[in-house]
Amino acid sequence: MTPLGPPIAAELRPFLPEIAAERPFMDGPEGVGKLRAAMAEFEESVDAVAAETGAHIAELRVDGVPVIVITPADLEGRVGAVLNVHGGGLVAGSHRSVLGANARTAIELECVMVLPDYRLAPEHPYPAGLDDVETVWEWLRTGGAGRGVDVDRIVVMGGSAGGCLSAGLLVRLTGKGGQLPRALVLVQPQLDDRNVHPSTFELEHAYFWDRPSNLYSWSVYLAGTDIVPAEAAPARAHDLSGFPPTFIEIGQVDIFRDEGLEFAARLSHAGVPVEAHMWAGAFHGFDGLIEASVSRRAVAARREFLRDQLNARG
Repeated sequence: MTPLGPPIAAELRPFLPEIAAERPFMDGPEGVGKLRAAMAEFEESVDAVAAETGAHIAELRVDGVPVIVITPADLEGRVGAVLNVHGGGLVAGSHRSVLGANARTAIELECVMVLPDYRLAPEHPYPAGLDDVETVWEWLRTGGAGRGVDVDRIVVMGGSAGGCLSAGLLVRLTGKGGQLPRALVLVQPQLDDRNVHPSTFELEHAYFWDRPSNLYSWSVYLAGTDIVPAEAAPARAHDLSGFPPTFIEIGQVDIFRDEGLEFAARLSHAGVPVEAHMWAGAFHGFDGLIEASVSRRAVAARREFLRDQLNARG
């Protein structure tokens, strides 16, 4: 019998589809195509966002990886940067997704925002996407974004699948003794390919991301991998010591809830400073619904952490 799980917050219910989900959100190659089309609707024009916000938005390639760099107008002195990795179940999305929101965040925080467009599964399984994120990280930390960026004040951030790649990057970097970012921000992260936590069963057929979709996502991302390394599925990491200060945002009605909570606890056990927020009644992707107070509070908490880390010295 499937557990009932926690209820969706009353203020978020009006945003749900009128018809409850009766099938997986993503069910094979056809579902990947539908998800890509759906997420493409959230892509925004670079020129339009630049005109609207006044920010300088550059498109470039870093060793073959497409990158968008957002620089607010009239920045003075050296500023911090955010390497922001988009979500999309490891199979969809792009660096143009919610471009306007990213530009406005960069302006509010007075930082440079760097958005990589990593390769997607199933065409490009692990380690392609992670390699692309590392390529852009190495470029950024070695001054690729210009002298206006303080390379000692870089935060790595990722939402959903981007959280998987961001945490995976930290597993890779700590494992080989590489330079680390100032902080890590994980937004409703996808971390565990094993799908064994209770929250993955509570939402067998969710309105948005669900268990069957998650199983398929991991299967195509890890295709050809006999032994799953921790950098591919960060929840498998045995030792999280050495991670920088980490912020984790968790929705209570999200299949990723329990793996996020466990990851936060394991970071704490390893001596890592952790700030974790679980938002009552919130489903996956709720933070984009700015009309809801819980979404505004979640985004405000995330931005406050980012501001503190970007402005930290020493």
